[in-house]
This record gives sequence, structure tokens and C-alpha cells, in this order.
Amino acid sequence: MNLVNLTIDGRGVSAAPGQTILEAARQHGIRIPTLCFHKEIEATGSCWICIVELKGKNRFIPSCSTKVSEGMVVETRNAELDAMRRQSLERLLAQHCGDCLAPCELACPAGCDIPGFVAAIAKGSDCEALEIIRRTIPLPGILGRVCPAPCEEACRRHGVDEPVSICALKRFAADQEMADGSELPERKAASGKRVAIVGAGPAGLTAAWFLLLGGHEVTIIDANEKAGGMMRYGIPKFRLPEAVIDADVEPLVKMGATFRFSTLFGKDADLAGLRKEHDAVLLTIGASQPSKLGIPGEELDGVQSGIGFLADVAVGHAAAPGKSVIVIGGGNTAIDAARTALRLGADSVTIMYRRGRDEMPANRLEIGEAVAEGVELFLLAAPVAIEKGSDGLAVTAVKMQLGEPDASGRRRPVPVAGSEFTLQADTVIAATGQFVDLPAEAAGGVGVERNGTIKVSGGSMQTGAPGVFAAGDCVSGPDLAIEAVRQGRLAAEAIDRFLNGGDPAATGAACFNSSYGDRDKAPRQFYDRAKPAARVAVPELEAESRRRSFEEAVTGYDAEQARAEARRCLSCRCQAVESCRLRDLATAFGVTAPAIAETHDYFSIDASGAIRFEREKCVDCGVCIRTMESVTTDAATIREELIDHCPTGAISGR
Repeated sequence: MNLVNLTIDGRGVSAAPGQTILEAARQHGIRIPTLCFHKEIEATGSCWICIVELKGKNRFIPSCSTKVSEGMVVETRNAELDAMRRQSLERLLAQHCGDCLAPCELACPAGCDIPGFVAAIAKGSDCEALEIIRRTIPLPGILGRVCPAPCEEACRRHGVDEPVSICALKRFAADQEMADGSELPERKAASGKRVAIVGAGPAGLTAAWFLLLGGHEVTIIDANEKAGGMMRYGIPKFRLPEAVIDADVEPLVKMGATFRFSTLFGKDADLAGLRKEHDAVLLTIGASQPSKLGIPGEELDGVQSGIGFLADVAVGHAAAPGKSVIVIGGGNTAIDAARTALRLGADSVTIMYRRGRDEMPANRLEIGEAVAEGVELFLLAAPVAIEKGSDGLAVTAVKMQLGEPDASGRRRPVPVAGSEFTLQADTVIAATGQFVDLPAEAAGGVGVERNGTIKVSGGSMQTGAPGVFAAGDCVSGPDLAIEAVRQGRLAAEAIDRFLNGGDPAATGAACFNSSYGDRDKAPRQFYDRAKPAARVAVPELEAESRRRSFEEAVTGYDAEQARAEARRCLSCRCQAVESCRLRDLATAFGVTAPAIAETHDYFSIDASGAIRFEREKCVDCGVCIRTMESVTTDAATIREELIDHCPTGAISGR
């Protein structure tokens, strides 16, 4: 047989007569992108993704259906071809609609596969659920209790009744491990590289987890006597018991992490020494310094910071706050301090906040629990001075009204002229914010922003000092623990690339994501298919009994309750998201949105037969029809071939 000689991308190659350009290219290791091609079925070139340029002919042809010819010169990649492929993808995506990723996981800063772990709980596979959670969140017991759950705000179940109780389900999976134990993930072979982490808070512990999985040695230094950072010393035990923190930290110890406690960075250990002894250093110093009120009298005895108060309680050094307590602030620290003051014997606890309840940055559930326990909210008021009085402290305050929005998007509080009033208290707790206080030698070595946070280079989390990275509050300022977890994982990935000789900044391109839009923007039929089912209430102690107890206030789901709640999930995530060729191609060619805006007013899922068919994801490529015409074996094989061949996730298993 005489072979056909041709040139592909400047390479001379040979092919059998009758072969297509695509077959010849693959035979010689040259990749041409395809969407609707399968070697088992007849090719039509209908998607126009596998086009190539026939040089000297000024022609663009589908490589899957064009036969090779002697002397043919083919180019598979150039700017014009990529632009044409991008246009074809935009045309196809204009017909395609659905959620690649669920809105809940897109809203999660850590990017947790929420539909995956919820589905695992629904079918009783709690170990699988925990394994899925730990792919992105290695502190599930902690985050299952303290995360404000932005995922639940985005949950599409809002369009039916109430969102799925995602955070409580995460906690359930973690609590099952505490009760039954679970296997640790397998680590890579030892790399011989050593990493020092400064800070044992959520960012540092998260980074340690992923670096240990990467085979690196990890040493964590912390000024406190135990791991956890503000999670241990800033969140009261009735919300986050020490046993839960210990359970989340224990796997790190078992995986080989070394902890050096009671080690103050800048005094007992410095950046120069850590860099000398380790191959990389990660700074995860928390925002542990309280902000000042900036009013006369805040230095008086009986006035203390919220984080100082909570830290004293955590280590058993807190004094009784007296009968009446005023807490100033509207965040989680203020709520925690108020609830803690009740448990230490205060009869009256008032939270004074300069905006309204809807503007309070604290977790909605925590605010409700505080009010149920007897904490009073004094809203639209702000202190202007504190004085020593005959019966303790006198707090002079002024009433506020909301004006125009400020930089945060919330309406700015404006004092009401002539509205001053005075309240009496035994103790005043100031909880109006925190900031990062970097040791001078660390700040000088890595570069600091004007607000005192550490400068990092984009997603690499790399500082100005070679081999030194930073993550968590010392980069973002005071933020959520789940955000610190996200940054800790990013830092670990960048450090792993650095230790393996790669570029710390070399992150992958963001994946294309098709979406119905915001949580309640899906077609009406999407919601109509769900049977209304009330959210399973998360069990908790009675408010009256818990207000004087440091026992955990929320007791969590049992197995039956967790299964029932998990079954409420609408399973928005596409079942083929990990293998969808349309999504992969859209990502590879930088497609961000369909070129033509199209309204998808109808939604259907046909799961009446052996397969599941979602019409809105179909782009009419004809692969399924050609598969059924080409495959003549048994029905089970046809089913598997249909699922495997569909390039858009429109056909999947039931």
C-alpha cells in the first residue's frame, strides 16, 4: 500500500489512503480539538470545531470528514482558526443552558463541591461526603459551625421554599468522623522540602494540610499554647467546642505536621531564621489587634475589647462582667461577646450598633440566637464618650439615621443633632473591628500595604521576598474563616509549584461556567419539579437553658435528619461537568458568554427511561442519533455509548 505524504503544522507525515486529516494528525500525536467526533460513528463535521486551514488553497475544512491527499499542507492552529472555533462555540452555547456548577458552590469562597457531598449524605455515604469536603475544606467540623454560609444565600431551593441547610450537613459529616473515625488521605512521596508556617489559624492549618498531602515537611509556629488561632481564642465554646478544633487538627499531627507553640514571631522566631532553615515560609498572621473606639474614656477600667474579653474567657481568666453590660459593634465578635457575658452572669446585655439590624455584618442566625437568649439590640445609636460614674460606667451616645451608601454599599450612619442620651453599665465591651499588627522585621522584609496588610502578587500569594508567601487576614484584613481557608489552599498550591521548580503564579485558566443566573432565575419548570419540603430545623438547646451554659448551643442533625435535609437538594450541578467537552473547549478558547443572548423559558428533564435527557443542554449536534444508528449491540451498551458520546451533558445516567 502506498502511503499518502502530507504536511501538518510544518511536520512531514504519512497516512494511509482514505484516512481523514484528523486521523492522520492523531496518529502522529498532533491534537486537533473536536466536539462531535467519535471514531465509532460516522463523522459529519457539523460542529465546525475541528476545522483546519488548507494552506495555499485559502480554505478552511473540517478535519474529521476530509480525506488526506498527496502533498496536502495543513495548519491546525493559528489566530484565525482559533477565532472561528470561538465563534462556533459561542453559536453552540447560545443553544445550551443549564448550571455547570451549582450556585451554592460558586458562592462558596473555598469552591467546595457542595452538591457532591450533600448527595453522598443523602445516600448514606458519610465517609464519601467528608472526603469530598476535605478536597477544599480540611477543617469541616470548625467550618460546619462557624461559617456564615454564603452558599445557602445562593441556593436555588429559595425558588421553592427554603435553602438547603448546607453548613449543618457539613458539620454532620465531620461529626460522624469524630464518632466513628475515618481514613486519612494518601500523601505523595516525601519531597525532602521543608515549609515553615507562621500562624495556626484557618489559613495556616489549611495550607499545612495541602502541603502535607504534597509530600512536604511542615512546621507550624504559633504564639498560643494550642492550634486554632481566633477560632479557638476568639469564638466561644458554646459555638465551637475545643474538642471540635482538636478533632480537625489531629489529622495534621497524624500526617506529620510539627507544631511549635508559645513561639512569638518577631521575638522567638524571625523571618531570616525561618528562611534559612526552610525551603519556603508562609505567613498567616491573624488580625488579632482590636480597633479603638476613638472616643474619650475608652481607656477606663471596665472598658475592654471584644477579642480580649473572648480570649480571656477561652483561657479561663475572665472576671465576672457585672450585672449590666453594653457591647458596642454589630459583627460576630460583638454577638459572641454579648452571649458570653450572659453566660458569665450578666442580667442585662445590650448591643449598641450605629446601623439597623439588616445592616449588621454578623451572621443572621447568630443574631437571632442572641436575641432569643435575652440580648437586647439598641440600634441606630453610637457612643461618643465614656465616663466613670457612681454606679460603674456612664456611656453617652447619640442617635443615628441612615444616609447615602458608603464604600461598603451600606447606608452611612449620620448623627441626629441634639439626640444625646446616657446609659449605665458595669462593663463596656468594644467590638468594632480588628487589624493586623506585623512585627517590624517581617513588615520590612515582605512589603506592606498602606492599611498594614502584606502585599502579595495575585493568586500566587507570593510576597516581595523570594520564597516567602502570605495568606489569611494578614493579606485580606479581618475576614471570614472560609476566606482564610481559600487563601490557605491557594498559598499551598503556589508553594508546591515553587518547591517543584515551577512558577508560583502559574494558575490554570478559570473554567467556563454555564448558568441559569441568580438563584431564582431558572425557568419556572426547574422549581416546579421539586416537591415542597420544609427545611429540617437544626436541633439546639432551649434558649432559657443555654443562656447560662457554655455547653454547645446547637446540637446538630442526627443521621435521619441529615438524610432528610440532604434529599431537599435540587442537584443543580451538571452530572457531566467533569467530562463535558463543550465546557472544556469553551475554557480552552476563552469563551466567557454566548454571543447571542437567549431566554430559556422552558425546562425539562426526561428521566422516564434508562437515561436522563435535559433538553436545554442539547445543541443538536446529532451525536446521539448517529450513535444509535452505528451501535447495534444490546440496550445496555447503547445506553453507555449515548452517555459517553454526548459532548454537552444533555444525556447522562439516572
